[in-house]
Amino acid sequence: MPIKQNAVGRVLVVTIDNPQVKNAFDKNTIEELSYLFDSIAFRDPLPVDSTGEPDVGPDGRYRPHVIVLQATGNVFCAGAHLGEMKALGEADYQENVAAAMAMGGMFRSVRNCPVPVVARVQGPAFGGGVGLVAACDIVIAGPKARFAFSEVRLGIVPGVISPLVIDRIGQAAARTYFLTGDVIESDEAFGLGLIDRLASGGDGPGGLDDVLNATVDSLLKGGAGALSLCKNLLEGAQSLGFTRSGELCARMIAEARTKEEAQAALQAFFEKKTAPWVQEDSWAGVPDN
Repeated sequence: MPIKQNAVGRVLVVTIDNPQVKNAFDKNTIEELSYLFDSIAFRDPLPVDSTGEPDVGPDGRYRPHVIVLQATGNVFCAGAHLGEMKALGEADYQENVAAAMAMGGMFRSVRNCPVPVVARVQGPAFGGGVGLVAACDIVIAGPKARFAFSEVRLGIVPGVISPLVIDRIGQAAARTYFLTGDVIESDEAFGLGLIDRLASGGDGPGGLDDVLNATVDSLLKGGAGALSLCKNLLEGAQSLGFTRSGELCARMIAEARTKEEAQAALQAFFEKKTAPWVQEDSWAGVPDN
């Protein structure tokens, strides 16, 4: 199976594990990622109390607090599987539409997942691989990460990834890189907003896993339910715009305030305690690839 899952405390670590093809998106990978991220919404919310180890693993009962998405090998994701893409070139128009919709659905499953998704990008991502990066909530990358929209050089276009990429880097930058296909180095990608946090080289302070672990620790301090509502708030406020989003924003803060999670956190605050879901120990980090 090209996708591995490991529960590390309240965090689900999802690993694309197909380095022989540079973690390219074949049909199985697309189906597994889509099912995984879609199914998270149908799990029970995490208990407010942090005691015990809730089952957030593969097909577990509870939604994880955070999802870390990573890949094995030197390449994060090479995009579409070239063999399957060549076969689609010989298929009819309707088959091509169906395949593109399936891939686009996978990206939307990641984007719409009710749990924060943190990408750990250790190496290059091309084409659809950049789309997967752009679908995540927080992107952490090291200096070996590089990005390119190489589709035009193959005579095709970055179709289903375009809304995600434009949302992250803007129309002007997307226009430049969609049309040229030029490589975007990690520092430039950070300046464009494609990367949220740029790690230094090495395994010490400021390294990729050090930055990843600190980010996950920060997310674990937020209420799991509030994190989910924040994702909905971001989508809704942007979609409606400032003028039309007033009622939505008011309803969402009202919904959050009346939930058990907020009541427990406010009570803890007045008692000068930490929120009941916050654990004293730092997150253990991702398993070794």
